[in-house]
Amino acid sequence: MKLHVILDNLGPFSMKRFLSFRTLFLFFTLLSFVNCEYLQDRLTPSDNKSLADQIKDYVVAAYFAEQNHALYKFSTVVPNLQPENLSPLYFQNPYFQRDNSKAKIVLIHGWDFAERQTDLPTDFNKKVANLLGTWNQGLAFITQTTDLPAGYSSSVYDTFEIYVFTYRTSDHIDVNGRRFIDSLNEAFNSSDKVVVVAHSMGGLVSRAAVQHPNNTDNVIDHIVSLGTPYYGSPYSSPQYTGNLSSIGTIIKFMTDTPGGKGLAYTNGISAGVTGINPTITDGTNQAFNFLLESMIANTSKDSITTVYGGDMGSANCSGGDHATTYQAACTVITNGNPVFNNSDGIVPLASALLNNRLAGGNTNTVSDMDHSQMSFRNEGGTGGGLTKVKTHFNNVFGEVFTIVSGL
Repeated sequence: MKLHVILDNLGPFSMKRFLSFRTLFLFFTLLSFVNCEYLQDRLTPSDNKSLADQIKDYVVAAYFAEQNHALYKFSTVVPNLQPENLSPLYFQNPYFQRDNSKAKIVLIHGWDFAERQTDLPTDFNKKVANLLGTWNQGLAFITQTTDLPAGYSSSVYDTFEIYVFTYRTSDHIDVNGRRFIDSLNEAFNSSDKVVVVAHSMGGLVSRAAVQHPNNTDNVIDHIVSLGTPYYGSPYSSPQYTGNLSSIGTIIKFMTDTPGGKGLAYTNGISAGVTGINPTITDGTNQAFNFLLESMIANTSKDSITTVYGGDMGSANCSGGDHATTYQAACTVITNGNPVFNNSDGIVPLASALLNNRLAGGNTNTVSDMDHSQMSFRNEGGTGGGLTKVKTHFNNVFGEVFTIVSGL
């Protein structure tokens, strides 16, 4: 499709955005050697296209690549919501009815294995669906006026302002880190109290955000991570999945994106990175993830990090309140090569706890908790599971209250 046809179809509002400073910046960035390689991975034109046509394809691809992330404010006048009652109506512009006297809690979700970079740009409804796929139960808990976490005299919703961030998880983790910090820089300033509650990959995106050069105002005061694979997950490691026959093939398919590959397990072999146990090797090849080891070696933001790791335990893989997916994953990971006896079914406990590097109070193990339950979901569907994730929610948001009180 010719560029002028694309521009004609964008309409006046989109045209204005297309010709915005951001887009022009992207255009000139495309011409730099630094970003051409990344964009070539995103979109490889056929060899018979002219250079002009290739550049136009790059510009269009780069523009739409920046339409898949968003920061929303969670807003409701209805207390005690149930997960099934949540809808796009509750997600507003981040400046909607701002109360600058309240601290800001930002929820960021983890990896969606079904996403691909070739997917169409996400619209508002799809973005909300992505958010609710992780946070529906947690947002419902946030509106509850009974069984409050320690320190609260009213609901979490009434105590803080609640925000949610969504992004295309198939993109590079460090690119999403830049998008996250740029979004927070635009919405908040250094005088705001901002605590990020991050599930899984969201914790890596948050760590990439605070380590990114664009983090000039230090708008993030603290990160609370839930089941984040700081040392990666064996399920994304080719050295490990190669030992799993047909399951390995499935996992390799699911992680066949830059974002998924960024979750690959790493043994901790770089300078400044403590080795983790067990290690994964395939012959003489050690599991190594340059991105993760670089972020681990950077300890500058450890003091504003609190980690939670789930531990299903090898004897409880078949627990009735765990979803079938995580029962199966736990069985595989506790019988693979090497054996991971302690994990949430997806992320080894030591990986989620940053290899126990942080100060005592900032490291928390949650027993009998699978990967989805770490984000307060009850995918197993049992009453016991709901009670368990609510207790976990109360513990995490009790810690959030303590963190905010100390800012």
